[in-house]
Amino acid sequence: MSDLLKRLGIGAGIGIVVAILIGWGTYEIYFLKSVLDGYEFLSYDGRMRSRTEDVEQMSIDDVVIIDIDNNSVAPPEEGGLGNYYDWPHAYHGQLINTVTSGNPSALLFDIIFDQENTFNFELVNALNANNAPTDESLAEVTGQFLSSNDPQLILEATYNSQKTYHALVFEQE
Repeated sequence: MSDLLKRLGIGAGIGIVVAILIGWGTYEIYFLKSVLDGYEFLSYDGRMRSRTEDVEQMSIDDVVIIDIDNNSVAPPEEGGLGNYYDWPHAYHGQLINTVTSGNPSALLFDIIFDQENTFNFELVNALNANNAPTDESLAEVTGQFLSSNDPQLILEATYNSQKTYHALVFEQE
């Protein structure tokens, strides 16, 4: 075997052994993992800074963040709306309509909307269609419930605004 092939073989062998030791060490030796993680974090920060060097900085006043806070997700007994996964999608549709009335450049949702349980809406809607309440106050409450819980509202609001963007999740079924 030629001298060059021997050197390449030895170099590749040493490289593989070092890679295995570092891989094993990062999981088994906390100190080594923290050193390598620190290097990776600094390296990542540097890479991100270099990508945004030429980008003009904008004022934070140009951005409005609507946050789901602890008061929002408090139990209904405490004045909150409960777990936001259980909120009717119509709430988000009402939010879209309200925010887009101010003509924003864009409205971005960082919420993943799972398929909504619309049993209550469908039940009240069917009862109302087949046997409309004769009592005026009951008819008013039924109408309010149906308009504020309509699952189509988020779709219509998103389509009508033309500025609303939702997070996407692709799942394998």
